[in-house]
Amino acid sequence: MITPWTGPIAGVNGISFTGKKIKGWRDKLGVKEAGSYLAQLVRMQEEIGTGGGGFRYIYGAFLQEAHAYIPKDEFLKISEQFTASGDLWRTAAVHAAGIYKGRIGSQEDFNTMGDYLLEIAEIERRAFTQLKNIKW
Repeated sequence: MITPWTGPIAGVNGISFTGKKIKGWRDKLGVKEAGSYLAQLVRMQEEIGTGGGGFRYIYGAFLQEAHAYIPKDEFLKISEQFTASGDLWRTAAVHAAGIYKGRIGSQEDFNTMGDYLLEIAEIERRAFTQLKNIKW
């Protein structure tokens, strides 16, 4: 069964997978090509794919509104987690742009970029698990 948090290249496992891969891109691809990969990742995230941070904000707002109809306090707590994830997606996008534009590009910068995605994946994994486990 495919769920929002399973699968090697989709959902939170896909985010974790990509975060780990990014850490090796500088050595494997070189700074310029790795920066191009990151630029494409941001384009896919923000414009073509899930909407990145924007979608997380929308989903968080949805959970807040759902709380008015189904007064489960868990919705409010999970909403905060998706908002935090959205903030981190946006931070990661700015960091990726810095690498792409050549303002930064050390191995530590790539490690930081990968760590952002690993942290996002963990936040979203917890949030989806908590959402799944709400007692009705």
